[in-house]
Amino acid sequence: MDHLDKRHFSVIDYTCFVIVLLFSAIIGFYHGARSKKSPSSKEDYLLGGRSMSVVPVICSLVATSASGMTIVGLSAEAYAYGIHSWMLCVSLLVGNFAFIQVFFPVLRELKVASSFEYLEMRFNRSVRIFASGIYTLAVLIQVPVTVYIPALVFQNVTGIHVYATVTALSILCASYTAIGGFRAVVWTDVFQLTLMALSCCIIATVGVTAVGGIENVWNAAERGGRLNWINLTNVSSRTTIWTYFNGAIIAIYQFGLNQANVQRYLSLSTMKEVKAASWIVTVLFGAFICLSQLMGAIMYTSYETCDPLRRGFITAMDQILPYFVRDKASFLTGFNGIFIAGIFAAGLSTTSSFLNALGGSIYEDFLSYRLVSISESTAKNIMRAIVLILGVIQVPMVFAIEKMGMLFQIQMQVMSVATCTLFGFFTVGILCPKINGKGAKAGACAGGIVIAILIVGGMSNKTEPPLPLRTDGCGSQFNSTELTSANVLNNSQDTESEDVFWLFKIPFVYYSLIGLVINLLTSYIVSLLTGGNTVEDQGLLAPFLRDKTIKTNEELELQQKKLLLIEKS
Repeated sequence: MDHLDKRHFSVIDYTCFVIVLLFSAIIGFYHGARSKKSPSSKEDYLLGGRSMSVVPVICSLVATSASGMTIVGLSAEAYAYGIHSWMLCVSLLVGNFAFIQVFFPVLRELKVASSFEYLEMRFNRSVRIFASGIYTLAVLIQVPVTVYIPALVFQNVTGIHVYATVTALSILCASYTAIGGFRAVVWTDVFQLTLMALSCCIIATVGVTAVGGIENVWNAAERGGRLNWINLTNVSSRTTIWTYFNGAIIAIYQFGLNQANVQRYLSLSTMKEVKAASWIVTVLFGAFICLSQLMGAIMYTSYETCDPLRRGFITAMDQILPYFVRDKASFLTGFNGIFIAGIFAAGLSTTSSFLNALGGSIYEDFLSYRLVSISESTAKNIMRAIVLILGVIQVPMVFAIEKMGMLFQIQMQVMSVATCTLFGFFTVGILCPKINGKGAKAGACAGGIVIAILIVGGMSNKTEPPLPLRTDGCGSQFNSTELTSANVLNNSQDTESEDVFWLFKIPFVYYSLIGLVINLLTSYIVSLLTGGNTVEDQGLLAPFLRDKTIKTNEELELQQKKLLLIEKS
C-alpha cells in the first residue's frame, strides 16, 4: 500500500479544485450568452472577429502549448534522464524565427480562416482535405494525452478512477468550448495560465526549501549525472544535442503552423502584434520548460537515495510529481487542491484550444463548401455540435494512452507524424514552387508511412533506461544491494535488443527529421515525373522566393482600387 494513502484530499482541497473548474465553465457560458444577445459571425466564433487584444492571445498561446505534459511529463523526464530538455528553448527560438519570417506572413496576407485553406489555394481541394484529415487524426490522438495527465494526477491523490475523471473533464471542457467559442477559450486560458504558473512556482519554492536550498539541488543533480547540459557524443540517446535540431523542426509546426496557434495569431489585427506576441510566447514557454527541469532536479534531490518507483510507492515514472506534492507540500492547507487545479488548468486550456481549432477546421475544410446557403448562426451551431462530439470521442481514446509508455515519448511520436506530414505540406507549398499537388500528397504518404513503420517496429525495442536510481536509503531491506535501475535495465536491454532490426533501434526523437526528409525527396521526385508546377500567384510563396516582376493577387487588388479612385477623381 502506498505509504501516503493516509493523506486524503481535504475539504479545502476539494473546494479549491471545484472553484477552478466552475470558474472556467462560467467564463465559457458567459461568452456564449453574450454571443446570443448580440449578432456575431462565424469569424467571431472562430477568430474573435480578428480583433483580439494582444495580452489574452499571448496567455492563450502559452497555455495551449504548456499542457500537463510540460509540467508532469518534462519534470519526470528531468528526474529520470536529466535536465537535457532545456535545449528545447533553443529549438523554440529557431523554430519561431522561421515561422514568423517565412511561413506566417503568407497565411496572413491571404486572410485564411483555416491554415489548410492555403493548401487548396496552392495545390487543390484534395490536398486540403487530405491534410485536414491527417490533422484531425493527430489531434484525436494528442488530445487524450492532455486529458489523461490531470486525470492520472487526480487519481494519485484522491483515488478517483482515471476514467471517471476523464469523462467529467471531457464533458465540461467540450461544453464551455462549444458554447463560448474562441473568445471563451482565450479568456479561460488567461485564468488557467495564471493558475498553472502559481502552482509551479509554489512547488519549486517548497521543494527547494525542503531539500535545504538550491546548492543542494545542484550538488545532488551533479552526483546523479542529471546535469547533462549538452551531450555531443551518444547520437542514439534521447539526451543528445542532435535531437534538438529535430526539435526545431517540430517547433515550427507545433508552436507555429499548428491550426490552434495559427487561429490565435490570425485573431490579432496587425503583423507587428503577431511578431511581438510570438517572441513573448517563446520566452514564456521557455520559462515553463526551465521550471519543469528545475522541478525534476528538486525531486531527484529529495529522492536521491530512495527512488519511489523502485521502492514501489508509485507504478510509473509519470506519477513522480503528484507523489512529490503529496509527500512534501501537503502541509500547506489547500495546496493539494491548488496543484491539482493547476494541472487540470493545463489540460483544460490545451484541450479546449484543440477542440475549438479542430471544430473549425472540420467545418471549414469538410462541410462549408457543401453548406454554402446556410446562415451564420446555423454554421456556428454545427461547429458547436462538432466540438461536443469530439469531446465524447476522446474518452475511449484514453484507454489506449495508458498502454503506450512515458507521456513525453507518446507526445513526441504523435508530433513526429504530424510534423513530417502536415509541416511537409506547408514546407513544399511555401518553399518549393516546382512541387505540385500529386507530389505533395505522395510525399506526405511516404513520410507518414515510414514514421508509422518506425513507431510500430520500435515498440519491440526496449525503452532507453533512465540514469541511475538508488534505493540504498530506503531502509534495511534495500541496504543489501547497491544495484541501480540503470544496471538492471541496461543488461535486459542489451539482451532483448539484439534481435531487433537496426532500423527500429533509431531513437524516437529523430522521427520528425527522417519523415520530413523522405517527404521532401518524394514530393520533388513525383512532381518532376508528373509535369512539375508553376506558381502564378506569388503571394503563395515565401516573401524571399517571390518573383518581384510578378504581382501577387493582393497587390493586383490594391492596384485596381487605386485606379478606381483615380477614375472617380
